[in-house]
Parts: sequence; C-alpha cells; structure tokens
Amino acid sequence: MDTSLPVSHLLLAQARAGDHDALQALLRLCQTDLRRYARRHCHANDIDEAVQDALWILSRRVTALRVLAAFSSWLFQVVKRLCLRMRRRGSVEQVEVEDGHPALGQDHRETVDLRIDLARLLAQLPPPYREVLILIDVQGHSGDEASSLLNISLEATKSRLHRARMMLRERLRLQQRSAE
Repeated sequence: MDTSLPVSHLLLAQARAGDHDALQALLRLCQTDLRRYARRHCHANDIDEAVQDALWILSRRVTALRVLAAFSSWLFQVVKRLCLRMRRRGSVEQVEVEDGHPALGQDHRETVDLRIDLARLLAQLPPPYREVLILIDVQGHSGDEASSLLNISLEATKSRLHRARMMLRERLRLQQRSAE
C-alpha cells in the first residue's frame, strides 16, 4: 500500500515557515488521501471526524515537523490513532433498564473497574516509567514525540516503555492472584 501524499516539499516547507496560504493548500491537498485512508481504519460514521481532527493536528504541528520525508507516514499514523480512539470510545454502550433510565451493562462495569485498577497501578509506577507509558500508550504519542517531550533519547524512551509495560503487567498479575 502506498501511503505517500502528493505533497511537494516546497509547499510543505512554506507551510512550516508559517505561510498561511501554503498551509491551506496543504490541508486541501491532503484531505482526499486522508479520507481514503480513514475509510480503511475508521467506522463509516467516524471518517469525517477523524479527517477533520487530523487536519487540525497538522495545522497545529506543521511548524514542528523536523523531517519532511516522514510527513506522509506521520499524518497517516495520526489518522490511524484517531480512528482507534474513536473505535474504543464507541465500543462502550449503555443498556436501558425497564423505566427508561440508562444503566451500565456488566461489560461496562468490568471496564470501569479495570480502568480504576490500571489508574491505581499506574500511579504506583516510578515517575520516569509512568510518564513514558502515559505519553505513548494512553495519549497516543509516537516514540519520537515522547522522547522529545521528555527530553531523552529515543532508545531511552523505548527502554523505559518496555520496563513500564513489564512492571504494569507484573503488578496486574499479582493483583489478579490476590483477588482469586
């Protein structure tokens, strides 16, 4: 699958430099390909929202792009992450009880309990590990973005993320054993 956008380096460079007209042209140019890509990864009713959000993120972050060659893959990953978030958000459904008031289904209660447990366990992680795990697994930042935000190398970011996931897994196992 070709995930490259028909974006000229000149147009992207002008948008990065703060040229508003170039940014508008860039957004128009990207919209069709992003919509096509979103159709593969989003539910039909989330496509427009995912594309709009991706274009908004692009307009906010275009000046921070460091590698022009990575533009297309970065933008497609933004759409993919947005679609995944929307899918997760839409997967929680409410069940109506007889009097018409919404009640939470068993699956939702278990999800809420798991989230509470995860939040508690995340809070117990040492700050360097907790920070990288939240940035990447919760907020959806890439490894490069997280390493930039934390002001550490990409290798250190990957190492901390791996250790954080291992610690969290182990703590979840221990918690499940104690609950049994």
